[in-house]
Amino acid sequence: MIDWESFGNVSILSVEDDGFNQELASAIFEEIENVTVYRAENGEEALDLLKNIYVDVILLDLMMPKMNGFETLKSLKSDEKLSSIPVIVVTSKEEEKKTTYKLGANDFISKPYNPEELKLRTFTHLKMKKFADILTGIKTSYKSDDASGSKNFSELKEILEIVDSSQKQLLFKLGNLSHEDETKDSNASKRLGEYAKYLAKLQGLNSKDIENIYYSMSIYDIGFLRIPKDILIKKSYGEIRKHPELGVEILKDLKETALIKMAKEITYMHHEDWDGNGYPRGIKEYEISIYARIASIIDYFDELTTKRSYSETLLSSSEALDVMKRERGSKFDPALLDMFINNFDEFISIKKRYS
Repeated sequence: MIDWESFGNVSILSVEDDGFNQELASAIFEEIENVTVYRAENGEEALDLLKNIYVDVILLDLMMPKMNGFETLKSLKSDEKLSSIPVIVVTSKEEEKKTTYKLGANDFISKPYNPEELKLRTFTHLKMKKFADILTGIKTSYKSDDASGSKNFSELKEILEIVDSSQKQLLFKLGNLSHEDETKDSNASKRLGEYAKYLAKLQGLNSKDIENIYYSMSIYDIGFLRIPKDILIKKSYGEIRKHPELGVEILKDLKETALIKMAKEITYMHHEDWDGNGYPRGIKEYEISIYARIASIIDYFDELTTKRSYSETLLSSSEALDVMKRERGSKFDPALLDMFINNFDEFISIKKRYS
């Protein structure tokens, strides 16, 4: 069931010189009270209209008089105020799809429109746009002193509810932010995910668990988004150590899928130590989830070798490995660490690919 009301008032602009398809687009959304469909017969008319109204999604035909769809798309995506609007290009031709994709098209649909397909594609892009808008708000509050506020908390929960099993790629956008700051490279989520995936494979986890641990590593440090930036910069470790509990608080009301269950375990336990001297609960050995034990090794290696706002330590990969060997049986599961050590060249290869 598509929940259109969750978006408030929605505006769609149909740019099309074919009267039948204009009527069809309007009729498809007519029954949805909060959706308004605007019309433009060519690109010039569309760009003039956009000077005065805001729209959430644009349906764009390619063959039109005066200003065709290719030129219109190029203008839309080069305009800072309009570039974030999702554009669904109306075409079924592969060559046109390739060309418009390079120009910034977000999706494609054939005509005449299939009503359910058009609704579903529009809904998906509204959801993704909402994700991006909330993410921008979270990023702003994270850089301020208000990261622990109730608005930030509710926005984090809302954005995770948007990310369902069909949109796992969106986790990377949130994940790169939750791996604390803009000095960290944009491949953080992928690198951590690939590390964990490889170690999970060595451990013999099944294919579903391997896939889920890859995505879980995008949000295991989400609790950092509830710690104001100035506290991280001041390295107030008492506050920093709260991030596992803050992270689980964000995740706790989400639907308990296998992915979310694993993400909760990793988020809460990835700082627990094999010998029981970790936090937040001080549990030990096999009381700690296997997923969290894997994440612990991955997280520590990445922390030692990649700049983080709360840590000045930056070691070479070989230096980091020497440090980790000394933690065998104390901080880390010895069997898992042995797998990491014995296959270290592959982890270095992953690091080079995603750094």
